[in-house]
Amino acid sequence: MKTIDENEMRQNQGFLEMFLVVLVTVMTFGVVLLFGFVIVNPREEIVVLRFGKFVTTLRKQGICWIHPVGRALHRIPTRDMTHDIAVTTVLERNGNPIQISAIVVYRVEDSYKAALEVENYRKFIEDQASAVIKRCSSQFPYESADVSEPCLKHESDVVTKSFINELQTAVNAAGILVLNVRLNDLTYAPEIAQAMLMRQQAMALIDARKTIVEGAVEIVKDAVVRLGAAELHMSDSQREQLISNLLVVICSGERAQPVLQVQSGGHGRNKS
Repeated sequence: MKTIDENEMRQNQGFLEMFLVVLVTVMTFGVVLLFGFVIVNPREEIVVLRFGKFVTTLRKQGICWIHPVGRALHRIPTRDMTHDIAVTTVLERNGNPIQISAIVVYRVEDSYKAALEVENYRKFIEDQASAVIKRCSSQFPYESADVSEPCLKHESDVVTKSFINELQTAVNAAGILVLNVRLNDLTYAPEIAQAMLMRQQAMALIDARKTIVEGAVEIVKDAVVRLGAAELHMSDSQREQLISNLLVVICSGERAQPVLQVQSGGHGRNKS
């Protein structure tokens, strides 16, 4: 009887051990199966590494299964993103200090480079954008009297393309595509702002005076021609006087005061 009881106990113990092995296996497989699922969101790519070695890049949105042992996932968004460059003081082409800030619009085109070629692609473009803004701003003047000359104030296509091309060259290593660069703030530095304002006012006054003089010459020319057509003949001295008076009246910044010249004639007395 004791021998039969011992055999039954051994069989029961064997069944129990087998059951535990199966249970542990099923649970382990369930955990592996559960943690192996990966969700790929829209406009997102996942770079998969296993034990430090590149495996694949998941681009199709939805649920995927990757064995979780030794797995490392790098999620890279491929949506359009913006980076705001803070206000910084730089020197423009003429050596004047200006304060400038900009907004960069970019997108990750190569997720492999963004995940593995640089440590942090966001920090990478931030540092490169700040350097490019300083370098490109030194190639253009703040403003230009010549309309055809590109300047920072007008932000022409030449200036925008220069910023984009310079930044694109700098961030190619991170697999980033630069979509646009727009200036946000652009002013003279506080230490020269007052002096540059006086300079702008002086230039505006000079331009206004030039316009007034050009218009005055045309008016005087038309007046002389009309007087001649009306057969109001004048001597050379009278014509010069008329031209001088008209130019003074038109070009003067003050209100003209009319002056009437009166000549008195005296009659001589005959003495006997």
